[in-house]
Amino acid sequence: MAHGGGEEEEERVLSHGDVVLLRCDLTILRGPHFLNDRIIAFYLAHLAADHHDDDLLLLPPSVPYLLSNLPDPASVAAVADPLRLASRRLVLLPVNDNPDVSHAEGGSHWTLLVLDNSNAVSGPRFVHHDSLPPTNLPSARRLAAVLRPLLPASAIPLIEGPTPRQTNGYDCGVFVLAVARAICNWWLTRARHSDSDSDWLEAVKREVNADSVKAMRTQLLQLIHTLIQNNTTTNQHSC
Repeated sequence: MAHGGGEEEEERVLSHGDVVLLRCDLTILRGPHFLNDRIIAFYLAHLAADHHDDDLLLLPPSVPYLLSNLPDPASVAAVADPLRLASRRLVLLPVNDNPDVSHAEGGSHWTLLVLDNSNAVSGPRFVHHDSLPPTNLPSARRLAAVLRPLLPASAIPLIEGPTPRQTNGYDCGVFVLAVARAICNWWLTRARHSDSDSDWLEAVKREVNADSVKAMRTQLLQLIHTLIQNNTTTNQHSC
């Protein structure tokens, strides 16, 4: 997957949870560039920290990619068991189309697969958000097939969720993050208001478009700079 090269030689600019962002990641965000694993993992970790909800799980790209490429069900179960997927209401899984596990910077497209167990009436389902369909559908189906044996209802359908189309060859990762943000906002609203939308699909249609995706690159840079400044201030006060 797209990690970005020369990590050991790159200047580290921010440690956020388990994610370390490098100077080159800021250049990627300024665009026009394909997002790498670190940036996606960073923002999903930020969303997770903002929500503090055990029913909602946002996984970094490395985990679903590992699950998709493990050699046998026992290995999958060993990795997946601590995640408690069956007990979650929503699980967000970034999907990359890298076919070569030996090539860390492989892959050319990001999408988002959601394990949705939020509706007791309709039952669980997988919802796949692809801003350039059906590019990543085979990879999403592969991941869903790996996860089904871990869940109580094995016959879980996979549907394509309505997703705004990207108009270039590099913004798929930003679309993933924008969709993830819309889902988290919907989840927060749903928890507060019983009359909110029954699922997040309308929220994605409202909140995700070419303009919001373009703005999100700037918003991510602003967020990173704010966190860097906060860390610097904290370190100064601790001296």
